[in-house]
Amino acid sequence: MAKFIPPYYSDDESPSTEGRKAECAVLNALGNIDDKWIIFHGLEWRELDRTDGERIGETDVVVFHPDLGILCIEIKSGGVICENGQWFHESFMDGSRMPMRLSPFSQARRNMIAVRDKLTRILLGRDALKETALTYTVWFPDITWTASLPADVPNGSFILDTRHIRNTAQHLRSILTQAKPHVKPWTPQQAEILIRTLAPDVNLIVPLGVKIGELRDRFLKPVKEQLGIIKALRKQKRLLVEGCAGSGKTVLAVQLAREHSLAGKKVLFTCFNKNLADYIAAEFGDSLPVDVLNFHKLVETMCNKHDIAFEVPTEREAQVKFFDSVCPELLYHASQFVEDKYDTLIVDEAFDFKPDWWVAVEALGKDDKSFYVFYDKNQGIFPGEHSWSPPFSAEPVILDVNVRNTKPIGDYAMKLGKIAGAGTYAIETGLAPTFKTYKDVAEIAPLLRMMVQDLTGKGKVAPENIVVLSPYKYSSDHLMIKDLVEKEGLLTTSTTDFSSKVRFGTVSSFKGLEADVVILCGLDGKLPGCSPATLYVGATRARVMLQIIGKIDSRI
Repeated sequence: MAKFIPPYYSDDESPSTEGRKAECAVLNALGNIDDKWIIFHGLEWRELDRTDGERIGETDVVVFHPDLGILCIEIKSGGVICENGQWFHESFMDGSRMPMRLSPFSQARRNMIAVRDKLTRILLGRDALKETALTYTVWFPDITWTASLPADVPNGSFILDTRHIRNTAQHLRSILTQAKPHVKPWTPQQAEILIRTLAPDVNLIVPLGVKIGELRDRFLKPVKEQLGIIKALRKQKRLLVEGCAGSGKTVLAVQLAREHSLAGKKVLFTCFNKNLADYIAAEFGDSLPVDVLNFHKLVETMCNKHDIAFEVPTEREAQVKFFDSVCPELLYHASQFVEDKYDTLIVDEAFDFKPDWWVAVEALGKDDKSFYVFYDKNQGIFPGEHSWSPPFSAEPVILDVNVRNTKPIGDYAMKLGKIAGAGTYAIETGLAPTFKTYKDVAEIAPLLRMMVQDLTGKGKVAPENIVVLSPYKYSSDHLMIKDLVEKEGLLTTSTTDFSSKVRFGTVSSFKGLEADVVILCGLDGKLPGCSPATLYVGATRARVMLQIIGKIDSRI
């Protein structure tokens, strides 16, 4: 069966018009010839002529055979009459006559020239036309031609009528071989050029960047609704807020800090992650006097302010002990010298805080202070967090609607984190996460480079909206992507740098932050750094798109 472009399916019911009936009769006949033929039908064309200006037309059928050539066919329903050089169409339904501006054969010739002109603009098409047949004919499927031949018809073979509905291929071959007896077959490349010229593919999909922007905008409403919770919180002095990843805990914490500061209160906002603290401090800027410091920077600042030695050991085990146990002692000691203490204490990422840290933090507040603590028990990526307890006893406010991640991302993150149950999401639809596998760690860099180039290239995603995260540093042998940072400059290691580069960071350094697109790379279930909690935290940093590069046996 011949190949139709566009696809053609025989009408199940009787055609609604006389013209459509004739067209279906011809197309059905062409459908019975062998599959080397390609049938283009209903081809509209539009040309600009230097003399006549714009010309518009439609070619009913163009038949192509790679070994024979091209035949343009004009289909005419009903009967035709020519009197004193004027052509008329006669309806077989009511016998009415309608004058034609051009003869059917002139129309067919005009359409053939339009096809020729299109192909001659392309080198491969121009070369092929020199060695092939290009001609035209008129098909009258409702009549049998018994009149004399018009002057522009070389012989009876060049007029098709009711008699040619059968053995159609034979008649087409006859016309083409008479038009040019010796032809050179079209190469596959030339044939592809003809198809693309007469029926070009249109693949103008909405760029990924636009889709991402649209999904991001859809989060604005539920985030604003979540902020409405503030009305119920602001009057309470002590508050525990427990929420799943993406439930807006940090947004609420920042809003509380803003409102308390505007009310004239002295506010401390602290968390574990330095990058998160830097980001939030930048959000406030100089407009509000909110002290935003991650815990260890808070300790160092207070020690320096009150002339207390803050000396970090060089040995690894001693460093761990210093940051975990010595720092809270130093902070508590410094708090004894603070005269103007805080009216409001706000702790985000509280599940990262160890029990003895609470005494030191609370000592910075006034006796009648407000104390707000935000946490997620599923985001414990540091050792010892299984024994976590809040700084005071209270029934926590539960935030159980995810307003950061789309459902496909949130559900996937829960699988990575081995978290049972089903999440609730403000945005139920979105882009499905993708998983690219590697067998050897050397394959990570090429995969990552390709992903970034696809996203920023044809995807038109702004580089600053993309973050690459891993359980490991970029220089680790578990990644081998050092050249992408140091030689190619494809990635920047500053997770708070928005200067049109794709950012790279460890999962722990990006905890509490988020990005439109996250590429989570270097997943290997056999390595200790890839704990379920770490993968959960990394995946839930993605707002609207998550791509993963993982060891082939780590795929969920």
